[in-house]
Parts: sequence; C-alpha cells; structure tokens
Amino acid sequence: MNDKEKHVCPVERANGLDNFFRKLVQNPKKILKDYVKEGMTVLDVGCGPGFFSVEIADMVGASGKVIAADLQQGM
Repeated sequence: MNDKEKHVCPVERANGLDNFFRKLVQNPKKILKDYVKEGMTVLDVGCGPGFFSVEIADMVGASGKVIAADLQQGM
C-alpha cells in the first residue's frame, strides 16, 4: 500500500457515506445555502459517492451545473 492509498476511503465503504443519519447531522443544503445559488457552476472535488453533489445539483437547478470528481474511479 502506497501513501496515497493509506488516506483514501475504500470504495466498498461508500454506501456508509450516504445515509439518513449523516443527512441529519451534516445536511448539505443547510451547510451550503449561503454559498450555492441557482444558475451557478459548482466544482465538487473529492465528491465520493455524491452525498453533497446531488444536493448541490438540486440547489443550482436546471440552469446551473455541478462538476464532480473523485480520486477513485469507483466513487
């Protein structure tokens, strides 16, 4: 295992990043409401399975865009 792999969430644990309890504690819309507006283009770096990306897409609407990228292809 190289140094990069030591600090990366395993793909097989991705489902644990997207759950109801996390949304209660770390609600993306509540956290980002002052920063993300309709029509914006937002870059989500290290998006994982898209926990924030999906909510951001809803916030920017049809006139906006979300570009999401993660280090791991499986995410």
